[in-house]
Amino acid sequence: VTLEVQRPSDSPGVLRLILSNPPANATSIEDLRSIADTLENLSPDDHVVVVSARGKGFSAGGDLKEMGRLEGHEGILQQCLESARACTAISRCPIPVIMVVHDYCLGVGIELVGSADIALANEDALFQWTEIDNGTVGGAAQGFRMLPSQVLRHLMFTAEPITARDLWIRGALTEVLPISNLEARSQDIARTIAEKPSDLVRHLKASMDSIEGLNVESAMRFEQGFIFQLNMEGSGSAARAAFLDGDRKGLKGSSALPDT
Repeated sequence: VTLEVQRPSDSPGVLRLILSNPPANATSIEDLRSIADTLENLSPDDHVVVVSARGKGFSAGGDLKEMGRLEGHEGILQQCLESARACTAISRCPIPVIMVVHDYCLGVGIELVGSADIALANEDALFQWTEIDNGTVGGAAQGFRMLPSQVLRHLMFTAEPITARDLWIRGALTEVLPISNLEARSQDIARTIAEKPSDLVRHLKASMDSIEGLNVESAMRFEQGFIFQLNMEGSGSAARAAFLDGDRKGLKGSSALPDT
C-alpha cells in the first residue's frame, strides 16, 4: 500500500493522506481502494482531510503497467470500480477534503481533485486529461464541475496540458501559489477548518453538497459504460498497450509528465 495515513499531534482534527508510488506516482488500484476505505471509516475526531503526495508530482494518472499485468479485463475493471469508489468517498465525505497538487496531475488524479471541496496547486503545475490517448472516456464528471463546457471539451479532445494558473483563471482550483508556500498554506487552511465547531462544518458541507447536486458515482458509472465497451471492442486495451510499448500516437512533447 502506498497511501500513508497521518493524524499529526500538532494539528488536532486534521487527517492527512499522502500518496507515494515512485517513480512517477502512478495511482494504483490499491491507492484508490485505500482512499475510499479511509474516508468511509473516519473517526469522530477527524474534522478535515488533506490529500497530498510525495515525489515528482501528485499523480501520473492510473497505473497502466499494473492494469497490463492483470488478466483479461480485470485491470481496467478494478481501476474503474476503485476510482469511482474513491471519488465518491471524497465527494460524499462528511468533512471537507483538501487536495494539494504539486508539479503534475493527470487522468484519475484530476478526478480526485475535482471531487474535493478545496484544491491547491503550485502555479506551474501541469494538469492533463489524458483519457482519450489511454483508451478511456472518463474525467468529464469532475471536469464539468471545474470548467466551462467548451474549455473542458477542448482539453479532453486534444489531451493538451494546462497549467494550474490557467485553470485557476478559468474558475478551477481554489488557489495557486509558489511551490515553496504550498505545504504551509494547506496546513493553515486545514487548521482553520479543524478549529471550527465540527457539527457546524459537517452540516454546512452536507447542505452545500445537496444544493450543488453532483452525483459523482452516477456520473462516473455512466462514463464507465463507454470505457467497458471500448475494452470489449479492443480499442481501449490497444491504446494502453501502445503507451506501454512506447509507440502511442498523440501530441509529441505535450505530456505533463517530466522526462525520466
